[in-house]
Amino acid sequence: MSGNTPNSAPRTRRAPKGEKRREELLDAALGLYSIEGYAGASIARIAELVGISVAGVLHHFPNKVALLMAVLTRRDEVNQKIVDEVQSEPTLDGFIEGLQQINRSNATAPGVIRAFSILNAESLVDSHPAWEWFQSRYLTIHQRMRARLDHLVAAGEVRTDVDLDAIVYQVLAMMDGLQLQWLRFPEKVDLVKSFESYMAQVKRDIQA
Repeated sequence: MSGNTPNSAPRTRRAPKGEKRREELLDAALGLYSIEGYAGASIARIAELVGISVAGVLHHFPNKVALLMAVLTRRDEVNQKIVDEVQSEPTLDGFIEGLQQINRSNATAPGVIRAFSILNAESLVDSHPAWEWFQSRYLTIHQRMRARLDHLVAAGEVRTDVDLDAIVYQVLAMMDGLQLQWLRFPEKVDLVKSFESYMAQVKRDIQA
């Protein structure tokens, strides 16, 4: 079906407004998570911030968990887009630049990183609604990075004796840990400079 039917046209015209409201809700939820965490961020408060009813929120997100998942997913989609654009060339420099671009993007959005860090820590309890999401997220990221490094080993850019899994864990730990230090001491920690200095060291350590 082409979709150019009389019945579909009105829905197309309404879509931008609905999408705008959805983004407003995600922004409000993210802002509240950065202050109160998931547990303290009620649907009623999010509705109040956007200026609509609770029913209006539930029209877009059927429950609080669905809203949380949408916030988390949107953040990772932005990062994946950055990686896809930068890592089109399968080189060690491209691999490193993709990670640095994500970090630079994070440095422009402390509120987003604060909310994400709070949710990440909260979800270490397996009863938390985001526990499975974060587990899957880290497993997926690890697999992608490991596959990229495997390719670079085969291409002769990375040494064959490098413990690739250890490198992935260390890079992810540095990204997450630096963000926490930066959030606590923004006047002392240069998030971009510190991470790029670390990645230069990683390159020296693993380059063939």
